[in-house]
Amino acid sequence: MATVKDIRVGDYCTRVYTELSGMKTKLLGFVEEIEAMSGPEKTLVLPHIPHLRDMIGTIEWKLEIITRACPTEWAATLPDVESHVSVQVPETPSEDAVASGYLGG
Repeated sequence: MATVKDIRVGDYCTRVYTELSGMKTKLLGFVEEIEAMSGPEKTLVLPHIPHLRDMIGTIEWKLEIITRACPTEWAATLPDVESHVSVQVPETPSEDAVASGYLGG
């Protein structure tokens, strides 16, 4: 059994992301197969498509969580993962600009 010391965050993030991406790809393949079918076979499995799409949506959501929860250095190494943030990082004030005073409370 692995201990906390044995698990590196980057490796964990990569493994989870890879597995979830593989699951998503397989589910998308099933949807494509069903859509390509014809006749009574298609009629039998066609109702499964909404369930497959629900699972795909959940996996996409989990992939997004992984990319946000893992360190930014890790996320930049994967394809299709944003490596920048959409919010502006505030500038660090210089020592001269830091004012002392009432902090509230």
